[in-house]
Amino acid sequence: MSSGTAASEGPASPKTKRSQTVSLVLLATAGAAAVSLGAVDPSQREEDVLVYPNPEACIAGRIRPESECRSEYEIARRAYPEAAPRYSTRSDCEAHHGLGHCLSGETVSSTARGRHVPVMAGYLIGRSAAQGLTPQPVYDHAPNKAVQAHSGTTSGGYCTSSGSRITTAGGGSSSSARVSSAAVRPVAFGGFGNTGRSFFSHGS
Repeated sequence: MSSGTAASEGPASPKTKRSQTVSLVLLATAGAAAVSLGAVDPSQREEDVLVYPNPEACIAGRIRPESECRSEYEIARRAYPEAAPRYSTRSDCEAHHGLGHCLSGETVSSTARGRHVPVMAGYLIGRSAAQGLTPQPVYDHAPNKAVQAHSGTTSGGYCTSSGSRITTAGGGSSSSARVSSAAVRPVAFGGFGNTGRSFFSHGS
């Protein structure tokens, strides 16, 4: 066996050990930085949220008190006229939210005249009042055609005014989910075009 081969099969050299040590230190530092960033930057954290089509569904869910279910809905409903995303044409709006899920803007708000907006399909709230999460309207999201063909479902879940998508499991009337804080704090009102991130949830 040649000396070169013997050397390659021998114990790791001090230089190699140093490289491995440095790599481990760098990985550990990166992990600590990510945890630290999550503690400081809300966009790196997640929120426990609930999505309901109406106050009655919220009350039936027995997670938030009846009074909060109703008051949170009213806040979201009052925000809807200005929070709803705007689209230049009805076809653009329906492409994102589904056929029959859009209205002429002037029927919702004078500031949306000449545009089209999605129907308010429900509202999103925090799992508890202690989160201090502002209630916000949500809209139906058109189902992905490939997923629809495979599963037979006609639901594409919901999306927020900022364009963040929440997909409910089983098409239930209510759902709980963990979503990025950036998706719900703060809300970017006034339209998001065809962008949106996916957040998967499970029935509550």
